[in-house]
Amino acid sequence: MRIAFAVTTLALAVIYAPSVLQLVHAWQVDAYAGHGVLVPLCAGFLVWADRARIRAAAGRGDWTGILVILLGLGILALGRSASSLLLQALSIVVALAGIVWLGFGRRCLRAAAFPIAFLALMAPLPRFVANAVTLHLQRFAAAFAGLTLEVLGIQVFQTDTLVVLPGLTLQVGEICNGLRFLITLLTLMITFAQVSQRDLTRKLLFVALTIPAAILANGVRIATIGIGAHYFGPQVALGLIHHSIAKVIWGLTLLLVMGAGLLLRRGGGSETRPGRGPKAALAAPAGETHPVTRS
Repeated sequence: MRIAFAVTTLALAVIYAPSVLQLVHAWQVDAYAGHGVLVPLCAGFLVWADRARIRAAAGRGDWTGILVILLGLGILALGRSASSLLLQALSIVVALAGIVWLGFGRRCLRAAAFPIAFLALMAPLPRFVANAVTLHLQRFAAAFAGLTLEVLGIQVFQTDTLVVLPGLTLQVGEICNGLRFLITLLTLMITFAQVSQRDLTRKLLFVALTIPAAILANGVRIATIGIGAHYFGPQVALGLIHHSIAKVIWGLTLLLVMGAGLLLRRGGGSETRPGRGPKAALAAPAGETHPVTRS
């Protein structure tokens, strides 16, 4: 069994190498795939955090794992024929599950099921999903910024994705829709929920709360840039100042969401399962510059 496990693992590493390289390339060039680089790191962290339970569940291998591996290879063939990175990423998850089953048994696979399934997030966000939500996110961010500026007594006219100030127009472009931050925040907070929350209900609630938090944070970012541009000039909306504002707001959002998660965890008591205690989160990504024109 050990020899078969080693040979199968090596063969799969060779077979899947091109798909892994494609995923790494997508993480570098696809605007909605940059979070992918965090996924293997987070999955590894989840395994480490729950290592005692996973190790205790490890037992004799089971040849049934070969059937799961074959299923994964079938999905891989389909993904490559359709040039679908999503299917290829899902195939990696299935094949990895088969390897664990083959080498360590079904009980070990059950114990490690979540971090293995988590690897499906390595795939880039499908473009049709991004296209379906991006304009709505742009409009919300512009509307939120316009309302905030109006409440603060700043003369503003907001329409569609434009925030018009005296002598200056800010446009919330696609690159400023906040979707990338939303995906990254979800990736990190799913990880945080798994190690900090004790039951499925709290985990789902916490992850669900990160979605409006990320969307609202992007609106705050645009509003902050508008306020700065009004008082200090259009340079606030460009270059280093703009990126610094984005980083500060993203970082504060990450900390606030994590704090909410800790409060949610404390709401039901202080005891937790071994390997499920709260851990430190990772850093949030920087924002992007959006177009600024003088009216």
